[in-house]
Amino acid sequence: MSKPLFVEIKGVQFRNKGAYLMLLASLEGLKGIKQPVELVLSPGPNLPYVERARLGAWQKLSFRRGGLDLTPLIGKLPGAVQRLFNRYGMVSEQQVDLVLEASGFAYGDQWPLRFLQNTAKEVVRFAKAGKPFVFMPQAFGPFKTEDSKAAMRDIINHARLIFVRDPVSLQHLQGCQPNLPDSVVLTADFTISLSPRANDEIPAISGPYAALIPNNKVVSKFNHPGAEQQRSNYINAFAAAANKLAAEGMQCVLVNHEGKEDAQLCDEIAEMAPCTIIQIDDPLAVKAFIGKAELAISSRFHGAVNALSQGVPCIATSWSHKYHAMMSDFGMADYCVAELSEASMLAALQQLLDNKASLSSQVKTNAGSLKQQNAAMWQRLYQAIG
Repeated sequence: MSKPLFVEIKGVQFRNKGAYLMLLASLEGLKGIKQPVELVLSPGPNLPYVERARLGAWQKLSFRRGGLDLTPLIGKLPGAVQRLFNRYGMVSEQQVDLVLEASGFAYGDQWPLRFLQNTAKEVVRFAKAGKPFVFMPQAFGPFKTEDSKAAMRDIINHARLIFVRDPVSLQHLQGCQPNLPDSVVLTADFTISLSPRANDEIPAISGPYAALIPNNKVVSKFNHPGAEQQRSNYINAFAAAANKLAAEGMQCVLVNHEGKEDAQLCDEIAEMAPCTIIQIDDPLAVKAFIGKAELAISSRFHGAVNALSQGVPCIATSWSHKYHAMMSDFGMADYCVAELSEASMLAALQQLLDNKASLSSQVKTNAGSLKQQNAAMWQRLYQAIG
């Protein structure tokens, strides 16, 4: 039997459904590797031990606090010490054979520079060791400072593959290095091909329903300056859509796609419109529930992907360039609402209702093409790490 390949999947978690879907998509794709694979995950508040253990994941030995990063030094401990750690289910960076970075959207000037620089150093270490470090399809940028551009250049020139999820992100990388290597590849989000899986968490809804998926990031200062002042506009827009759909005879279900912060938004919207609120832990069951909806309105990127990948017409409300690019992939760019208000939401909703049947057919066709892109992406990855 061949030696197992220790594969660390970074940037994923169990609380955020999009991040969980990217973990599951990574695990599904890794089944195509011929040798046995051992999963490695770093511990964290959203990656608790019990849930990591259910996946049979090894724990990454790492220590990074602020500017102090002892992770590479841990990998230089004597072999006997590392084997002792192995007995307790822990592995060092030196023992990891392949990294899949699946953050989705974590590299750009919105985030601390130190995070980007630490990742760049890690990518360079893996390249020097002859080990592949692969960025799964994600959004990048912008990079406006010389320090962030320099760190990103290190990543561009040392990562085995960088899958870029949209043309705007590709432009941001070109702003760091105009002539990008062939290892930088434009491709679609890779959760599109995940199959939904219903379970007993899914509530019974009698009659047609719409899935409404809010996102606390839209009203967060961290992601959008001045957004908290727009909170009432955001809630009013979702409530107006729910009231219109209710008048059309459709039930409205608010889907909590993350946790406490989204729950508060759901409660505030439900106070102004007739909505049911649900929270489903299993991300594939969430996808199954969204897939049975007549339509969706989503401020969560992977909430929209869950709908569109199953042929469900969707309106996306955007706080980042990644939304418009994703909607364009499905032929739904006209239904990406960047400047959200009651008026813009209701106009997009009326247009969708008027064209729902034809949109559903169009989205299903485009989803099929994007799933072929996913398959080609994995073949490219297998060749690069073989």
